Amino acid sequence: MLIAASALAAAAAPAVPPGGRAVPTAGPGTSVVAVRTGADRAGDLVETPLAGVRLGLYAAVDSAAPVDPSWGVCTADAEGDCSFTVPDTGAGGANAGARYWVRQVSGGVPTGWFANPELRTGPGSGSDSTASPYAFRTPALTAGRTYSSLDTGPDGFMASDSFGTNYTASGGVWQSSRTNPVPTAGCGLDVAVVLDLSASVGSALPQLKAATDTFTDALTGTPSRMALFSFDQASPASSVDANHPELRPVSTKAGADAFKKQYAGWTLGKGTNWDKGLGAVASAVQRYEVVVVVTDGNPTRFGEEAEGDGSRTHFRDVENGIFAANAVKATGARVIALGVGKGVEGVSGLNLRALSGPALYDGSNVTRADYFQTVDFQAAGRDLHDLALARCQGSLSVVKQIVPAGNRGEDITGSVNAGPGWTFAATTDDPGIGGLPDARVTTDDGTGSVVFQPVFTTTGGGAVSIAEVQQPGHELVTQGGHNAVCTNLNTGQTVPVTDRDSAFTVMVPSTEAVSCLVHNRRVLPADVTVTKQWLVDGVRFPDGRQPEGLAATLGLTGPDGAGATPQPWGLTRPGYRVGDRATISETTTVTRPGCALVSSGLTALDGTAGDRILPYAATLTDSHLSAEITNVVDCADGTAPPPGPETPEPGTPTPDPSPSAPQPEPSDGPGTPPGSTGPGTALPATGTTGLPSLIVLAAGVSALGTALLALTASGRRKRSR
Repeated sequence: MLIAASALAAAAAPAVPPGGRAVPTAGPGTSVVAVRTGADRAGDLVETPLAGVRLGLYAAVDSAAPVDPSWGVCTADAEGDCSFTVPDTGAGGANAGARYWVRQVSGGVPTGWFANPELRTGPGSGSDSTASPYAFRTPALTAGRTYSSLDTGPDGFMASDSFGTNYTASGGVWQSSRTNPVPTAGCGLDVAVVLDLSASVGSALPQLKAATDTFTDALTGTPSRMALFSFDQASPASSVDANHPELRPVSTKAGADAFKKQYAGWTLGKGTNWDKGLGAVASAVQRYEVVVVVTDGNPTRFGEEAEGDGSRTHFRDVENGIFAANAVKATGARVIALGVGKGVEGVSGLNLRALSGPALYDGSNVTRADYFQTVDFQAAGRDLHDLALARCQGSLSVVKQIVPAGNRGEDITGSVNAGPGWTFAATTDDPGIGGLPDARVTTDDGTGSVVFQPVFTTTGGGAVSIAEVQQPGHELVTQGGHNAVCTNLNTGQTVPVTDRDSAFTVMVPSTEAVSCLVHNRRVLPADVTVTKQWLVDGVRFPDGRQPEGLAATLGLTGPDGAGATPQPWGLTRPGYRVGDRATISETTTVTRPGCALVSSGLTALDGTAGDRILPYAATLTDSHLSAEITNVVDCADGTAPPPGPETPEPGTPTPDPSPSAPQPEPSDGPGTPPGSTGPGTALPATGTTGLPSLIVLAAGVSALGTALLALTASGRRKRSR
């Protein structure tokens, strides 16, 4: 059977990867050097390929140019394969047995990336640091063989599973760093903080937390949210229960305090795994504008299984951190590496640079810096403070909170951040301020905040007025008599405000940030209904059907702070608001011969039975307040009322054989309204023909007086029988 030559050739050729080209096959007189290039962390020890990386073969590690401008240079394809086909490596060939250094050529990265020609290696403590060239020497080349960066055997030259002092041990995938994204300009950030909890932090752990507190406080008062991660040899750190990838608003002190509480009890673990710390951020569903990594040492571990020796930093430890940082940057987040202490001083800046970007903080470029190297955590806290506020220079933030409907006056206890849809307008009469008028609307980000950033055409700042578009059913809640409380975020000092109706004006410095807190309260309408029952010789009557000579007038305070006025029983009084207080009282008269008032009290409130002394100050916790007052009356003859109009309707409860007087229960508030009878106060006597007048105690008689009346009435009934 004959087979076409073209078919044989196709069968012998290696498969071409999708979107790329095949790694060439070494021939009888050639050798192939293949390097894999990587971009972003895509899984545990898995990287996406990076096309466009240009590498060269050099005769020496510091040679100025590749050995050959043609075959001595390669460009990675879409599969991340960068391959050299070296000629004349057969016996006697010009390149037989040659060993070359693989290095990145100058400018050999695609757009949007930068190279790391050196990385720091050495002990994890930071001592004996070495700036190691990121270059790898091939084995002696033999014709017909392919040498791969991924091979850990004799045909490999990058990858190594041997650590210790083999500092240039690599994972075999060539690293390059993504260009650090630049967040949208403006005050307020969605930021993730990634804290190093390795054992080397030691006694400085409180200072690490304090530095994070400082950063959080600097963002408080702005439309900012924060998330929290930790790492040691794992993430979350082995000493910590969980990361907190969800963004929490820190626009108010309460929000900032809640965020700080998450790490207040954190303790230290062991090992330093940049790969896992940043990988946890990259894999979070939440997205961030800025990711701040606070670390006191170089990585000594990598991967899910915490590979590495845990005490030294090798290429492989750093490479994996770079791939994880690239994955974070791929989401649009800016990575800021903050190195603290001796463990990351000097040459260690090479690794911080590789995580973030080329710009070291020099004291004046805080908004452009990619990485920081500070002497201690106190200095780190100052840098974080400056980093947070640098974006807010010349800004005015307005934070809106909603006060519970039940609060009164200037009580803002329990306030929460406003939701979306609250509009604020900023204006100015200052000709030196541009960019106004402007209007901003709160979003659903949970901060309840908006921010204005005027354009100052003259130095010094100027007055900016803020007016709120009030939503229906809400009202402004002042603080100290003012419509807003404003603070200079740079100095922490209170900034005076000038009120005008519901608006306010505040001075905004051109080089500092001001934040103003505004409160509103939801107004919920409420009403009060009070009904009346009479219990006469154990027989129950609703008001209006009680025997003649028994009468009571209801008194109610409010709404709007009004004093007590008469109110018909069972008729609803509207006009209150949830949170108001209404004092319930009554004035009772008993003119029926031989009858006496034993007790009077509030026996039901919103459907809940109980004995409450009158007058009773009730708080309206819902839109409807219902109450019932029961008066107990005993008559001397001990007989039920005569038949006729006074007789209860069928279905009236059977007589209570042993009625008792209401027991005292605390009122929501003190005070006896005008026109009511307080505890122990005698009512005016009312005369009837041929009978002595009765002096009737009011609804709030003392417990002792009530008991004596009950005993006296009971004795009369026994004697009459």
